[in-house]
This record gives sequence, structure tokens and C-alpha cells, in this order.
Amino acid sequence: MTKRLLLLILNIVIVCMFIGCYSSKQYNNYNQANDELIIKFFDAGKADCILIGIQDKYIMIDTGLDKNKNEISTYLKSQGIDSLEYLILTHMDKDHIGGADEIINKFKINNLIQPDYKKESNQYEEYEEAIEKSNIQPTLLHEEISVKIDDVEIKICPPKKDEYKKSNDYSIIVEINYKDKSFLFMGDAEEERIKEFLKYNKKYFSVIKMPHHGRVNNMTENLIENTKPQYSIITSSKEETADDKTILILEKYNVKNYFTENGDITIKSDGKDISISQ
Repeated sequence: MTKRLLLLILNIVIVCMFIGCYSSKQYNNYNQANDELIIKFFDAGKADCILIGIQDKYIMIDTGLDKNKNEISTYLKSQGIDSLEYLILTHMDKDHIGGADEIINKFKINNLIQPDYKKESNQYEEYEEAIEKSNIQPTLLHEEISVKIDDVEIKICPPKKDEYKKSNDYSIIVEINYKDKSFLFMGDAEEERIKEFLKYNKKYFSVIKMPHHGRVNNMTENLIENTKPQYSIITSSKEETADDKTILILEKYNVKNYFTENGDITIKSDGKDISISQ
């Protein structure tokens, strides 16, 4: 074998190794740094779908609308994600469980959490069919639970009552705490549920996912005043934007606002600093 041939083979091997490493990094680009918490809010119209990455473990809060489910499923697969540690459905409205059947049918769900009530809708029927087919037993949450994944604490807080006039008030509220930073996900909580939350909440949050797509109610200002977020995320669409009064309240408290109607939002944090990109 000539020296020139040996060099050629060596160059081919090096190039193949480089391509393999690059492809691996691209495939897993959702959560690169070992100490990084990543939260992705999908641009899914006036709907919630949030993916949280902790090392190589993933949590999804809500699944958006039925029409977005293939897009979200494709994204998860493109990132090499084949399972979710937790799938949390805050409540049973179609803009929160629309893609649940797709996620349950195509990914391994280690823990499925929902509030304890039923909803009459096509999306809810599809969800029930999916959990029956997949043999998953959802946890019908009645008591607050707290779980830890590495250094990240996740508090999952159910509604306090058995019945509410508005289905939005069944919303599960999720807190994520990572070192010095904290994140609050309010589902679609309206006045009654926000009042409940503020009775026991005694802390401030770095980021709040605003309840009910930025709709204003009599508790909106109390919520912001008592949680004092630096940033807000509003899951809105260009056709159904946040209420002007909500924006005025957030501006009054110097909160920087991001809207999913302008595209996907990605938050990265090492527990000390936060970066937000869109």
C-alpha cells in the first residue's frame, strides 16, 4: 500500500468522524450544555405546548391544538426524543390536549398527570382512546407533588376544589425551581384559581407563563404584583392577541414580554442567568 493511499484513507476516516460528531450534535441540539435547563414554548396559535429539557430527560406541559400535533411530534423526533419523563395536562380544553393522543401514541410516557375531571369534546375522546390503547394509567392529581430531576425541582399543584364554574379553573399550576431561578406555568387559571394560588404562594418568579393566553381578569394585577416576574410568556396568536389591559399591567411592573405569535420561544438557564431567544 502506497503512502499516498494511506494518507487518502486516513483523510476519509477523519472526515467521517467529523461528520458523525456534527450530526450527533445537530440531532441533540435541544439540550446541549450539561448544566442547562431549556424551556421551549411552541408557536402553536392560541394554545399551550411547552417542552422542558433537563439533561436527557424531558417534560411536556400541554400539547397544543389538534392541527399542530404532527409538527410537534416531528420536532421531538428530530431532537432524538423518544420518551417523556412527565406529560402534564393542565386541563382538558382542546387547545391544551389537542395533540395528546399523538404524543401518547408515538412516545413513551413515564408519568401522565391531569386534573380529576372530564370534558365532552372530540379531543378528550381521542385522548381517552389513546391512554386506553397505550395502557397508561394517568395520575388524577388531588395533592401537590414535588419531584426532582438532577438539580431541578418541579412542583405540580392541583386545583383545591372538586368543582368549578369555569373549566379553566381546574388548571394544574406548575413551578420549576433551578438554583436561583424559578419559572411559573399558570395554565388557563382564571380569577378563582389565581386566588387559590396566591393564598399559598409566598415567592417571586423569574418567568411567568401568563394564564389564559393573556386574557385579563380581576386577579391579573394581583398575580403580577405578588409574583414579581422579570419576564412573561404569552401563548397567543395574531388573530387572538393578549388583552391590552394585560400588557399595560405587565408594563406597569416592568415585565419584559414575549409572545408565541411571533415564533417559538426558547429559554436557557444555568440556574444563575437566563437567556431568551425567539
